[in-house]
Amino acid sequence: MITRPDGSLRAVLGTMGGDSQPQVVLQMAARLLVAGQEPGEVIEAPRFVLQGGVGGFATWTSPDQRVRVEGHAPEAWATGLAARGHAVEIAGLDPAGFGHAHLIEVRPDGMRAGAADPRSIMGAAVAEP
Repeated sequence: MITRPDGSLRAVLGTMGGDSQPQVVLQMAARLLVAGQEPGEVIEAPRFVLQGGVGGFATWTSPDQRVRVEGHAPEAWATGLAARGHAVEIAGLDPAGFGHAHLIEVRPDGMRAGAADPRSIMGAAVAEP
């Protein structure tokens, strides 16, 4: 949940994904708050995740870490990470590996905008009057 300085609700967002959760949420928050992207742009944007070891929560303790980058990410992401010494893996279609994220933004005028992740098998953004 993201609030404005006055305490009012700015957005709710979340994702599935084990060790990927904090990484994906941070990328989403940066796209929404810093880049000013619309919810649909935030959710559809390419992602990267640090992974290592075996299992959903082994990343932080494994000496065998790599940065997985979605295949539709700009090529400069992988080349830049590799140039900095990271082991990089370009991932094919992997809906679970990059989270199933959703986002609802409450705009200053009270209108809501939301998006469901196209990576998930099913999902919907629905508004009620």
